[in-house]
Amino acid sequence: MTGQISTTRELGDESVRTRITTDGLAETLFVEAGAGSGKTTVLVDRIVNLIVHEGVAPQHVAAITFTEAAAAELRDRIRQRLEERSVDAERDRCTAALADLDRAAITTLHGFALRVLTEHAIDAGLPPRVAVLDEVTSQLRQRQRWEHFVDDLYDEPDHEEVLLRAHALGILLESRSAGKATLAGVAATLSQSWDRLDAIVATERPTLADIDFGPYDHAVAELEALLSRCSDPTDTLYLRCHEVLPALRELVSEPAASIKVGRFPAKVENAAWKRGKVKGSGPKWGGDAEDARAVYDRVAEAASEIRTRASADALRVLVWLIASEVLRAAEERRREGLLEFHDLLVHARDLLRRSGRARAALHDRYRYLLLDEFQDTDPLQIELATLIAGTVDGADVPPWDAVDVPAGRLFFVGDWKQSIYRFRRADIELFLRASARFRADGPNIRLTSNFRTVEPILSFVNGLFEAADMAEAVGGVTPTYEHLLAARTGPSDPGAHVPVVFGGSSTLRADALRALEAADVAAAIVDIVERPARWQVEDDDGWRDPHRADITVLVPTRTSLPFLRAALDEVGISYRLDTGSLVFASQEVADVLAVVRAIADTTDDISLVTALRSSLFACSDVDLFTYRDAGGRWDISKPPDESLDPDHPVVTATRHLHGLWEKRWWMGTAALVDRIVDERRAMLTALGAERPRDVWRRMRFLVDQARAFEDAGQRGLREFVAWAELQGSETARVHEPVLPETDDDAVRIMTIHGAKGLEFPITIVSGLSTGPNNAGRLSVTWHDGVPQVNLPGGNKSEDFDRSADIEVEMDVREKRRLLYVALTRARDHLFVSAHHPDPKQKESQAHGAMVFRHVTEHPDHCRRLADVIDVRVPVAPNETAFGVSVDIAAAADRRAQWLTARRRLAEDGGRRAVYSATGVAAMNDPLAASELDDDGSDTDEPADLGDGEHSLASSDSAVPPRRQGRAGTAIGRAVHATLQSLDLATIDPDSPVIDQIAAREAELEAVVEAASQIAGGVRAALASDAVTLARRHPHHKEMFVAAPVGASAVEGYIDLLVETPEGL
Repeated sequence: MTGQISTTRELGDESVRTRITTDGLAETLFVEAGAGSGKTTVLVDRIVNLIVHEGVAPQHVAAITFTEAAAAELRDRIRQRLEERSVDAERDRCTAALADLDRAAITTLHGFALRVLTEHAIDAGLPPRVAVLDEVTSQLRQRQRWEHFVDDLYDEPDHEEVLLRAHALGILLESRSAGKATLAGVAATLSQSWDRLDAIVATERPTLADIDFGPYDHAVAELEALLSRCSDPTDTLYLRCHEVLPALRELVSEPAASIKVGRFPAKVENAAWKRGKVKGSGPKWGGDAEDARAVYDRVAEAASEIRTRASADALRVLVWLIASEVLRAAEERRREGLLEFHDLLVHARDLLRRSGRARAALHDRYRYLLLDEFQDTDPLQIELATLIAGTVDGADVPPWDAVDVPAGRLFFVGDWKQSIYRFRRADIELFLRASARFRADGPNIRLTSNFRTVEPILSFVNGLFEAADMAEAVGGVTPTYEHLLAARTGPSDPGAHVPVVFGGSSTLRADALRALEAADVAAAIVDIVERPARWQVEDDDGWRDPHRADITVLVPTRTSLPFLRAALDEVGISYRLDTGSLVFASQEVADVLAVVRAIADTTDDISLVTALRSSLFACSDVDLFTYRDAGGRWDISKPPDESLDPDHPVVTATRHLHGLWEKRWWMGTAALVDRIVDERRAMLTALGAERPRDVWRRMRFLVDQARAFEDAGQRGLREFVAWAELQGSETARVHEPVLPETDDDAVRIMTIHGAKGLEFPITIVSGLSTGPNNAGRLSVTWHDGVPQVNLPGGNKSEDFDRSADIEVEMDVREKRRLLYVALTRARDHLFVSAHHPDPKQKESQAHGAMVFRHVTEHPDHCRRLADVIDVRVPVAPNETAFGVSVDIAAAADRRAQWLTARRRLAEDGGRRAVYSATGVAAMNDPLAASELDDDGSDTDEPADLGDGEHSLASSDSAVPPRRQGRAGTAIGRAVHATLQSLDLATIDPDSPVIDQIAAREAELEAVVEAASQIAGGVRAALASDAVTLARRHPHHKEMFVAAPVGASAVEGYIDLLVETPEGL
């Protein structure tokens, strides 16, 4: 295909553009700007015309946008436009404006709030110097605050009852496993909305109500009495009652309320004592068994209701405690002048509400406020804007929608269809309310001409979304979808640009379906690379053959990423992942972090072995075994034993690690990371990788991030490791962009969120085979101004269900808007996945199902991949075990055989020869066992399991899924070590020696601030009955014992063994 550069058609919204940029400068306008409609251009023209035509000085203009990059682009384009217009009559004003342009507030919302606060720090109640914490540093500090908060909870006797109940019900304060929903997540969520918590903590601290077990006890008594009515002891219902009654009676007799309620199953419908399908025979129960069945079922219903009430009661108390702590932390940050992003908005809003002097000064300073990307910003923005632009007399400040704003002082531009940041408090309802409040008389002002995308793609997008439910109604009015109109004249062969759809309904399970989807993506890319003349793209020089770098694959979440990478590797397509979170989760970076972790904590054997097995040291499992068998220690705080072979690979590696450990105090974090990369020749060994330049880029990025960590005022290797783990986690709220090499011709893979505001010549939208799913995840909603919490395991606040359905619907609508954002990134060619589970098996909310329904009804809107390309890519070898095949029945049979063989192998391999005593104990604790067993695997879920995160973080990170615990574990080790150092027979509990040893152990465990707590724990142990007994009799500390149990053995250390006349 050949052609010239596209010329622009006559625009249907030309009059609207003229009104925005020229004729309506004195009007307050609210503009809905569709994707690719040139909103940045009209925003630039409006600002320039305010300066040139209206004589507005730059310092009186504030333009607020969503990201730093967008703000920098806006500033550069304004400067360029002023330079272009510096001719004749406009020269003087343009020249003066260029000189003063840096005085204009062209920034992000948080940057603008910081500017307001620094200009009025005293009125805001802030210290003269304010520092802003980045997102990851904020999360790290939040984690540290949570650890101290949990310690304080356990130290306070008043909290004992609620903590016991929380533990019994499975309400976790924190978890040793990644991905567990806990109250720490609740605290993190509330921290992002702490301005809404005042009303909660203004009330008195709630108290736990006594649990009324009467309905359950009565139902069990009724069931027991009912048995005498049955005339046949062989009746199925009688047998079922007789079978479960012992367990039910045992619960009735349990005296401890917390233990009793905790033994009620979280999901009664799955309880072992459920009646199931057992009905009983009517004549054997006096004519009708319905009453008997009803009594039986009342037991389960009573247990469920009691557990639900007890859980809601515990959460009410815990949420109040957490809210109080969140507000205390916010106040502490204000006093210190160390503010998080959300703090900036709250304090700026509060300043404007209470200080008339600040309001007046800002009203005079910022006479024109222009708000870009309004659909994705915090609700506090509208309060800031109206209080600055409006006229407010007196101390009583009205709500934002009642503030009188003079005409022309406010300008809004955004697109409700692209609102995809609810997790950052973006509120589409607020967008629609503001539109109704500030739009000019008459219909909405809309920009509908699209300068980005060719006509066939826009026709597909318009058809797909014109009837889609993408937003909730506000004031009884639901926003309508406005068609995008192509401004490009189009290529000579429009048929070559009709979107390509691949996939359809499938009965395959989730992993197999994702692998099949990834194979289709790889096939499309191979065809583009091998037959570029069919997929030409347009740039400033006209139409040309595409490069790999012109192709971008967009995915909503990380779930499908491993399959996509495997498929591209299989066909030899080079690609790069443009997200910082993935870099931290990549194998090369994980290896370096394992070395840092081993140096930071010499007791962390797992990280040490991980580091030794990495490519940095290349010690094989045989090397590790022979080293250990020869008496080697997993301890780099001491040099290797001289009796070991000095040339042994592990000895050489541990010697090098010991050298780094000795020098750790004299090197900064960045210097240590740089030294590891340099001395272990990480750059050189990368030449053996398939894409060495990707490894080099990741290593440079890691070293740069270590420097950024130090520049942010952070210190310490342990803190850096925790910081890096947060950077790469799924929950990280911000991800650093990874700058690509300009000469690297590779396919890009990005999240849809990361692609917001960008455009790509060839766009492939994948990862649509599964729908949204919040099962097992933490959820926090708001009802009547009070947070309502839902945690896995049936634990939820009393009013959670009242808002849960609305929250689910809003989430579904946002996912549709996310798909809209993805499709409108395309310029010249668009490929879209329609893979989804078979709706006959399960109703699917997958994006692919939505696409498939549309193309089935409108086949003329797209082309099918099978009709366009000749390439067929097999599923990657590591996925063939899932039975991807054209023959579905054969695939299912092979999968069943594989699962059977896998299960048998797992059972054989799972029979351990030796068990530790703590491991045996964990087997009897369902909470502990669930944490020990849950590895977050996702190998056998149904295909409709959904995705809910916004990062590309790989799930195959080398970071161990279960690590040694937080400070609580370190404190426990310190108490244990102190007790080991004392002579129990002679030590005086009041002796200062205890404090000295406790301080030493606290320093060794890096919990110096807990020295007094450790000493207190030691004294409490010395006062215990066990130690009192040991004082009077011979005793042994840390005695190793082992005992055979069947074909296995149990081994461990007895902390304290006392020999008494009666025995051990």
